[in-house]
Amino acid sequence: MTASDSILKGESVTLRFVLLAAKSLHESGLPAHRLEETLERLCNKLGIYGEFFTTPGSIFASITINEVTQSHMIKVNHSDLNLEKIDAIEDVLDQIMDLKITSEDALLELKKIQSRKNRYSSTLMILFFAISTGSAACVFGGGLPEITCAFLIGLGIGGLNTLLFIIPRLEKIFVLLSAIWAVSISTTFGFYFKNFQQDIATICGLILLIPGFSFTVSITEMVNNHLIAGLSRFTNAFITFVMIAIGIAVGTKLIGHAPLIQSNHSWMALPNWKEWLALVFVPLGFVVLFKAKPKDFIWIMLACWCSYFTYKLSVQSLSPPIAVCLASFFLGIVSNIFSRIKNRNGSVMLVPGMILLVPGSLGFFSISHLVNSNIIAGLETALSMLTTSMALVFGIIFSNILIQSKR
Repeated sequence: MTASDSILKGESVTLRFVLLAAKSLHESGLPAHRLEETLERLCNKLGIYGEFFTTPGSIFASITINEVTQSHMIKVNHSDLNLEKIDAIEDVLDQIMDLKITSEDALLELKKIQSRKNRYSSTLMILFFAISTGSAACVFGGGLPEITCAFLIGLGIGGLNTLLFIIPRLEKIFVLLSAIWAVSISTTFGFYFKNFQQDIATICGLILLIPGFSFTVSITEMVNNHLIAGLSRFTNAFITFVMIAIGIAVGTKLIGHAPLIQSNHSWMALPNWKEWLALVFVPLGFVVLFKAKPKDFIWIMLACWCSYFTYKLSVQSLSPPIAVCLASFFLGIVSNIFSRIKNRNGSVMLVPGMILLVPGSLGFFSISHLVNSNIIAGLETALSMLTTSMALVFGIIFSNILIQSKR
């Protein structure tokens, strides 16, 4: 092999590595503004010039090596957030940027990361889906009937999600079927238990499908001037809200024809320390659902506690949007400190903590009001959701200005 052939091979490997890194990070759930920043920084460290444009379903890359420019369009598949994979990919990026490994070795490492099987089995995912929904009902003030109902809703949705691997065509109506299942179970519980809080059970049962987080990320991307990515994600979140509302309406009509007999059963009251127990199980569920490392449980639990208790204490004297802004600011500071000390991606703490703050329930009620022709209430709730999301986003932005994340 001549010297020129060796150089060309090296350029080819570097190009393939950058493109695979872009696809891997995108499919692991990195938002558009973070993805583009990371890729541009990687190219600068590698001594090449790269420009990137990302949308929720694709990546456009223009890379210049030795004054030769190549343009690429990469189609990416939607996948759930994978915190462990993001961490592993960024470890490889750090090593190549610090010149500890070659592009060829880094490419092999990325391929190994891509081919890794999920640490958590389907059965475990279903179980922890249910644990998360049941624990969320407890956190948001539900009693034993609401917790049990949300647990059963989560169990059914987790099983339906697993069924998608067998029948992929169901993916298009997955949210609709989940909403029908949720309202059917919660309405049945409402017939048999007095003072049953159906809204809490339904919303908490659907909490991992309600796109409050996607809605908030879309606003973050638009604030960071990534308008196409933000609008695409915003539209997708809106469609999901509509599908949930339609599913609730259909499920309510269907269950109305069921031969249910009104009853007034009551269950024992739960002790006051139930909230603390729930605030352990919620982050435990997040570890599995966001595919984090088991050892990250303590950090995820700390993040959930930071956001939850900051909001709970501040909302007593401040308006809800200001309380959300303060809670997200404090969460962002803690996440960035964690990132700098541990040299880890701050999303390990930031994302789980945000889930307890995102206004998904407001979006749910807004669409429900609009579907039921209650226009004024729907628009008021939608405005409240937008205000809360903006407050959450600006809290994170202010925290990043004060202390920047290591990654």
